[in-house]
Amino acid sequence: MAMQVAERLYTQGTFANYPTWGTLGAQVNNPTWGSYVQRLLADGYQKPRSGTDVGDHPPVTPLRSATEDMLGNDAWRLYEYICTHFIGTVSPDCKYVR
Repeated sequence: MAMQVAERLYTQGTFANYPTWGTLGAQVNNPTWGSYVQRLLADGYQKPRSGTDVGDHPPVTPLRSATEDMLGNDAWRLYEYICTHFIGTVSPDCKYVR
């Protein structure tokens, strides 16, 4: 089911695709994480660490902002995962106090 939803996000709505660096700015107005993205852009975002190329395609990346109302529950849950994962890859390392 997740693959069907992902394909629909990719083909019908152009909400997700493969990465381009302009995609972070597309999330600035998102009501859920837009303020965090604004701070990332203002403070400077991190270049993702290089990984090991095993020959598969790059990770799916959000292309434009969407809300749950626009996508529906199942598509929103997958889209939210795609977005938060992408934003996490360009965010500073997490710091916590124990």
